[in-house]
Amino acid sequence: MEEKKVALYASYQTGENLPGYVRFALKHLAETDFKVVLLTNRRTLSNETYEFLKENHIELFLTENRGFDFGMWRRYLQLQANRKDSAGNYVPGFSAKNIDRLLLINDSVVYYQNKFKEFFERAEQSPADVVSLTCNDEIAPHLQSFFLYMKPAAFGVFFLHILETPEQAEFYDVTRKLEVGLSEKFTEAEVIMESLYHTERPVFFAYDELIQQGAGFIKRKLLERRFTYEEKKHFVRHHAYDALNMDYTTLVLNAGLDDDFDASWLPKSSETKVEHIKDLIWEKGFQLVGFPAKRLMDKFKK
Repeated sequence: MEEKKVALYASYQTGENLPGYVRFALKHLAETDFKVVLLTNRRTLSNETYEFLKENHIELFLTENRGFDFGMWRRYLQLQANRKDSAGNYVPGFSAKNIDRLLLINDSVVYYQNKFKEFFERAEQSPADVVSLTCNDEIAPHLQSFFLYMKPAAFGVFFLHILETPEQAEFYDVTRKLEVGLSEKFTEAEVIMESLYHTERPVFFAYDELIQQGAGFIKRKLLERRFTYEEKKHFVRHHAYDALNMDYTTLVLNAGLDDDFDASWLPKSSETKVEHIKDLIWEKGFQLVGFPAKRLMDKFKK
């Protein structure tokens, strides 16, 4: 039977088993009327992982670790467009012509509450052609690509953009050319866009607001405190020192985990206590003094 709704979940991992938060998202996505495909980097996977995917009727697509999530989505879509049978004849895959809904999603966000059905219902109630959970005004106004729910009016622009834009090796090039670029193409083509959640502050500095709104998801990077030196400066420069150092794990736990989400699945920071104290010192100095504190920052960076 031809699939009409398809969810492509892109995930880069290193172990044989899938992290608990990934399994949680995949399992609950598979409970909806979407066909779910796990796109992940090629590696050895455990029997437990294969059993999990089989039990939940999740397709597995192993691919190269190249081009980040957009690279994975692109290669899978190219495969669908060029499928052949054993005799070498082209066979129908899914394309813009034969699906009704396409969801792009990735593991940069931890969903600790299962709200997928609610997200989908709200997206269907929206007059928008493409819906995300959040939007961002950095670089240019755009929908964030960790969750993109697309209806047919968005397919043509999306397929052209992702298949014609070369894969990018650098994360910020992916963000600028593929994520932001996609919203720019949607705007040019008068494709209607909407995000389901809105915050007073720029969204990356406002996950406490999203948690309070009951969104049920958080950027994994915030839990892991996985920021470059330049990213930390970006927080402080934009008066978001508090957002950089917020205890997001406690906020999430206080908001409440679903019964089938184990607290041990929340990603943790690998930062040592000493490293964190050093960061607090230069961050506070930069916040209070401004750019003249850069020498101090550079010293602690070393």
